[in-house]
Amino acid sequence: MTDTAHTPKPMNAPAVFLGVQPGFDTHAAIELYVLLSPVGHHPVGSTVSRQTLERHGYTLLGDSGELVNVSKQKISQSAS
Repeated sequence: MTDTAHTPKPMNAPAVFLGVQPGFDTHAAIELYVLLSPVGHHPVGSTVSRQTLERHGYTLLGDSGELVNVSKQKISQSAS
């Protein structure tokens, strides 16, 4: 008998990208998002990490539907 269990579709996170908190020493950079809808115990307007959104079952999809991974992009800082 074939397993016909339905795999749930990823939910696009109800959040907008705020920025990246730079890493230091052995700590990695953290992608930060502002919530447009409550997620878990975090109310609207809260700043949360990508990991928090993913723990609640959300994915971060770009405008064309592809997965977004901001932390793997090179972040350049211009000298003033």
